[in-house]
Amino acid sequence: MLSVRHRGFTMVEVMTAVGVIGVLAAMSIVAMNRVKTRGNFSSGTGDFIATLRTARAEAFARGNPTVVVVDVAAGQWWSIEDVNGDFSLASFNASTPAPSPDRLIYTGHLLPGTSFGPLDGWGAALPQPYSGIPTGYTNIVLADGGSGGVADISVDGGSSAPNFKYCSFCDTSSQKGSITFLPSGGAMFNGGPASVGQQISMQDAVQTQFADGGVSASPTGIIDFVIVAATGASEAVTVR
Repeated sequence: MLSVRHRGFTMVEVMTAVGVIGVLAAMSIVAMNRVKTRGNFSSGTGDFIATLRTARAEAFARGNPTVVVVDVAAGQWWSIEDVNGDFSLASFNASTPAPSPDRLIYTGHLLPGTSFGPLDGWGAALPQPYSGIPTGYTNIVLADGGSGGVADISVDGGSSAPNFKYCSFCDTSSQKGSITFLPSGGAMFNGGPASVGQQISMQDAVQTQFADGGVSASPTGIIDFVIVAATGASEAVTVR
């Protein structure tokens, strides 16, 4: 009767298996990080859209202006009921965003891996018919459609050129900007010129690995909140 020889793994086989497991684990971590970042990006964009819609509704419901303040550097925003209609971005203090009698409606912030990006300042205001709106990513466009009347918010995709401009209505010194929704249905941007079209962009920080080994420095996800209307600094807007 033949005896059965029991053979263990050689050191080479063990090391090969350990190496394969290590590579798979590293790939899993990278994949999980990308999923997490994309989730954070999706959460941030959805939260910001909800803030705009709520601010619009609050202005109608309460009869007072509602101000959405954006801090690009800190990745934060606030929605404030401006009870006396005297909001000033220059005197805004993040530690007390809604001093009495104003009311703080909501505070939002971007999660890790997402940002509002750098500033272009007022000079980047978009001309009609929205030729400056970036393409290649998801555009959230608040526009009058050329009628000069009430504006709508819509979602639109583009081609592939990442020529985004970030916050065109933010102050380049404080890196803050504001949008005031009025009970009458209008909206005003913080203090700059009465130029047609403003935008703010949000991006994720995930880099793209190409088949040839190259890495793209451009974000893989960008969403633009492009606010455009025909009447300058006091626009009629509807968020839906």
